[in-house]
Amino acid sequence: MDRPHVVEGRLNDPRHIELDEPLVDVQGRVQVTVRPIAQPERGSPQAVLRVMRSLPDLDPNDVDELERMIEAGKLPARPEGLFDSDPE
Repeated sequence: MDRPHVVEGRLNDPRHIELDEPLVDVQGRVQVTVRPIAQPERGSPQAVLRVMRSLPDLDPNDVDELERMIEAGKLPARPEGLFDSDPE
């Protein structure tokens, strides 16, 4: 490894860092420089990407089950509206 790699991660405790992506071509001893990174502003592209990357991997069966539960929980539609009755 001749060039440095820049990878973000989270310091879980004083001795362990969980990286956001794997370093597959790095082996052996390494030198680590740690510096805090500013949290992007809410709604910024960086914040949206961070949330998208943190979403769990879903099994297709889980998605099918969620859609089934949504369908089962739907209430029947009423043919008349709330304001259709004639006040007398």
